[in-house]
Amino acid sequence: MNSIEKISKPQTPQILKDIVEFLKKYNIEISEAIEGEGRGGSLKDEGSVKKLLWSSTFKNNILDEKARKFGDMTVIDYDGKTEYVVNIKTSIGGSDNCFSKIGFVYALTDIPAKKLPKSMNFMTMNKLINEHKADIPGKDYYFLCIDKKDSSNVMIRGAKQIQNWVVNINPGNILQVNWKKEKNVEAVHRTWDEAYEVLIGGVIKSLNGFWNNIPPNWKN
Repeated sequence: MNSIEKISKPQTPQILKDIVEFLKKYNIEISEAIEGEGRGGSLKDEGSVKKLLWSSTFKNNILDEKARKFGDMTVIDYDGKTEYVVNIKTSIGGSDNCFSKIGFVYALTDIPAKKLPKSMNFMTMNKLINEHKADIPGKDYYFLCIDKKDSSNVMIRGAKQIQNWVVNINPGNILQVNWKKEKNVEAVHRTWDEAYEVLIGGVIKSLNGFWNNIPPNWKN
């Protein structure tokens, strides 16, 4: 098991801050829901964000990711080698599903994105975190959140930095983020143990809540 590097205040990487400031100046056109489904519009918005960045000075820093990956794009730092996984979210400010087994493992360990399995169960998730845990400055599962009502309202926030995680006992939607509340607070700087308690502790609460709501005669 790797030792945990003591980091008191991990900071958001400068390139991610610069991307936020760039996007604030260019109000991207937000798509309407497609046939009443907001997710369809959000997919179009993700493409709009990436196309805008590819036409900017950040064009060589933005790598596309395939659908169903745990991030929508990978941002390469100014050093040309450090990578940040970013999930693009367009939201009207409600609670949004932001749970990803792979994303949480990435944030809490020293495992590079390319070496993570394409899918995993909770047993594998727990094993990887226990065997590879590491507190690495800037290594997080980032969310680039853009307000659907005002696309100049842009925020970048890592999973370990989010204050407003919401536990949900729905097993298909374990942890959500209340973006309306999150946009009104600063990023929180957590130690590895604190981040683990919030993220994995939230997962445990959600799963236990689900299990406790199963009829006893169904459990056998």
